[in-house]
Amino acid sequence: MDNQMNYDKAKLWQIGCFSMNNVATNCANFLMAYYAYYTQNVLGLAAVIVGMIATCTRIFDGITDPIVGFWIDRTDGRFGKFRPFMLGGNIIIGLCLLALFRTPVTLSLTGKYIYTTVMYFLYIIGYTFQTICTKGAQTILTNDPKQRPIFTFFDGFGCQIISAIIPFLITTYLAKIYSVGEYAPNKGMVNPELWKTASLIIVLLSVFLTILAIAGIWEKDRSENFTSRGNAEKVKVSAYLDITAHNRPLQMLIVSAATDKLGSMLMGGTLTYIFANILLNSSMQGKFSMMVLVPSIIFSFLGVVLARKVGLKRCFLTTTWISLILLTLMFILKPNPEVPFIFLGLYMLQKCVTYVSMSTLTPLIADCSDYETYRSGRYVPGMVATIFSFIDKLLSSLSTLIVGFALAYAGVGAVTITPNEPVNAVFNNVILICFCIVPILGHIATLIAMRFYDLTKEKMEEVQHTIAERKRG
Repeated sequence: MDNQMNYDKAKLWQIGCFSMNNVATNCANFLMAYYAYYTQNVLGLAAVIVGMIATCTRIFDGITDPIVGFWIDRTDGRFGKFRPFMLGGNIIIGLCLLALFRTPVTLSLTGKYIYTTVMYFLYIIGYTFQTICTKGAQTILTNDPKQRPIFTFFDGFGCQIISAIIPFLITTYLAKIYSVGEYAPNKGMVNPELWKTASLIIVLLSVFLTILAIAGIWEKDRSENFTSRGNAEKVKVSAYLDITAHNRPLQMLIVSAATDKLGSMLMGGTLTYIFANILLNSSMQGKFSMMVLVPSIIFSFLGVVLARKVGLKRCFLTTTWISLILLTLMFILKPNPEVPFIFLGLYMLQKCVTYVSMSTLTPLIADCSDYETYRSGRYVPGMVATIFSFIDKLLSSLSTLIVGFALAYAGVGAVTITPNEPVNAVFNNVILICFCIVPILGHIATLIAMRFYDLTKEKMEEVQHTIAERKRG
């Protein structure tokens, strides 16, 4: 069937540049992985209260997602459908990060709660604007089943680089520079000045990557590419209910992605404690992130080869199984500060595999959007992306709350946790449950849900062929 199709392909540089949109938002995401640590150990806020506020805020933001998606689907102006939201979202993200990680330490406790809540709320609105474009614009970037996996390589490559650079920047480089005065010898992580510098560097990097992404989608983000995909006139608010009820692949992908995302965010939110208070070497985190860089790039390349050969679904399932096995071994063996390399070696492999599976999600969402066009005739990439994002946020918003309750259960929910010092046995256990057990449960949910996800490589060829026939007719 491939030989009968004239796919709307993209140039390689367009795919590479547009993938930087996801890398740009992940820059912010990697910084916000330290949000709970920053609010507790720098601002002195209670972890449970911060977690509850973050959860409630993200749930409210999830409710606004359908509005943003509907807005995107109705947008068709001089600057396209997606570019205005990419740029506007990144500006909001940048301003909010700069403000959040400059929270005045002289504010009252109540003032700090209010200030950080407002900044967090605005941040995730901007984050919604930009991330929905990553998911939605896939449909106009390329509809070639063999090209879509290429996005995962560029996306994974970029995310792996920043996931190595940002922890190294914060926990190793800047932590050493700012371990001065009252923060000497190894307490730079709780120095407010560190977070001001880190946020500025990361925001500038995110802006640069967003500019690359806008350049990558520029030629594709045009009216003729929207109208040729499906019937935009049928788009109504009531379509949300129909898509949610009848787009089965989207339903299954939401379950898979949301449970995996919750586990991934919990791992990110507790990783600093693994290094600083269980392995007792916070500077090792940055060095470790740099060590993972080369293997993760190799895995990304192999992931693209696998996805192009067997399809996105089978690639996603294969990497999920491998990650589940590695997480199980990590929990059984546990991190040992005297012999850290066994645990870290397993974690390195798990991290590399996870990058492949998580970067596969964005093309899978594009497949679900194309399936909706195939099923109903609607071209609603924004709507499909926001339905996905809505449920994803509801579940993933629990991560900060879960960490907060875990720390409170360990008796350290409202105190400063000093880096490079042990806490207690209960603390070690709850951190490992967050780091290993919850992600394992997420993988189990994924494996069950994906049994009912029927967009195989062959099915997607049928979908694209049918859409092309309608376009010609």
